[in-house]
Amino acid sequence: MSRRARPPARAPRAGAGGPTPLLRAARVGDAAAIAAVMRASIRGLAASAYPPDAIAAWASLPALYHAWAMTAGGEACVVAERSGRVVGYAARRGREVTAVFVTPGRARQGLGTALLSRVERDAARAGARSLFVRAALGAVPFYAAAGYRGARRVRVPLPGGAAIAAVSMRKTLR
Repeated sequence: MSRRARPPARAPRAGAGGPTPLLRAARVGDAAAIAAVMRASIRGLAASAYPPDAIAAWASLPALYHAWAMTAGGEACVVAERSGRVVGYAARRGREVTAVFVTPGRARQGLGTALLSRVERDAARAGARSLFVRAALGAVPFYAAAGYRGARRVRVPLPGGAAIAAVSMRKTLR
C-alpha cells in the first residue's frame, strides 16, 4: 500500500455564513495565527475558570513557541481554516493531546470536536492505542463528551511560574 498525502478534510458545518472550515496539517508559517487563536480562546472562553494572572500567563505563549512546538518540540498540529484564516487548531505530542482551541465565535459548533477527531485518527494511524489530555477545567465536559475519562486533578505549569488546575483524562482509541 503506498503512502499518499491525505487530502484536506472538511469539518462539519460550524455555524451560519461562509464556507465550511477546512482541516489541514499546520505549517510553521501558521504559528502566529495559532498563537492568536489560543490567546482569543483562553481570554474568551477560559477566563471565568481561572484568576487573571493565570489567564495572562497562559495566553502569553508567543508564535515562536508554537513554531518550536511544531518542529523541535515534536507536536503534530492540525488547523481549521475558513476563507484563508485559521479559526481553530489542535495538537498532540506522542500520546498526549496538548491543545484544542477555537476562536470564541466558533465555539460550541462542532469545530473543536472535528479537530480532536482528526488528531485521534492521526494518532491511531501512527500506532497509538490511547491518548491522554490534561484538560483545563472548562474543557472537561468537552473531553468527556468525546469519550475521555478521568477525574484526577493535576497542575499544569505556565510561563513565569504560574500554573492552572486541570483534570487528567484518558481515552482508548479504536
